[in-house]
Amino acid sequence: MQIPLFPLALVIFPNSRYPLHIFEERYKILINKCLANKSGFGIVSKIGDTISDVGVYAEVTNVTKIYESGELDIVVKGKWRFRRMNIDMHPDGYYLSEVKKINELEGDSDMNHNLFFALRHRVQEMLKLVNFDVGQGFWEALEKTKMKSFKIAEKSGLSIIQQQELLTIPSENKRLSYLLEHFEKLEEKLEENKATREIILGDGYLN
Repeated sequence: MQIPLFPLALVIFPNSRYPLHIFEERYKILINKCLANKSGFGIVSKIGDTISDVGVYAEVTNVTKIYESGELDIVVKGKWRFRRMNIDMHPDGYYLSEVKKINELEGDSDMNHNLFFALRHRVQEMLKLVNFDVGQGFWEALEKTKMKSFKIAEKSGLSIIQQQELLTIPSENKRLSYLLEHFEKLEEKLEENKATREIILGDGYLN
């Protein structure tokens, strides 16, 4: 299938909600088309000059503000991961790509619950250390979602490169292991007094 692409200096995960401010003319056109057609678009991270091969199909869930200039404040929600097959240019100036949907069942048949419980405990302890309450909504969403690694990643302080690495890992258990190792390193930094609340707070995801 062919979808429009929106390269951004961020990574969105399946089921993540993220606020965006749309100001470029080509993307105002794109978003208005999506709203009119009740369709979505692909968000791919742009790291330096490189547009990532793996992205997430997203849909607009809310338009919070429309400006006189036509700019928009919107909230999008990630739906499913895809692999970009190519990249073309639409006459209106935004990118298009044939994409292949990533089957989320290709990884693990079952989540390793012991691994998840260890990671959740590590996250809870880390949040206590930085004295930050993510809110009950986060924990409720974590319990409901099947891909728990992506929800935890929202509050993990991962760099955009690490977020993209996590997004490309097919196995849920491998993603949980990746995050567990990351939090162990974060704890070491905290013990060395090199980490701050911004490690965890530096994200824009919505619960």
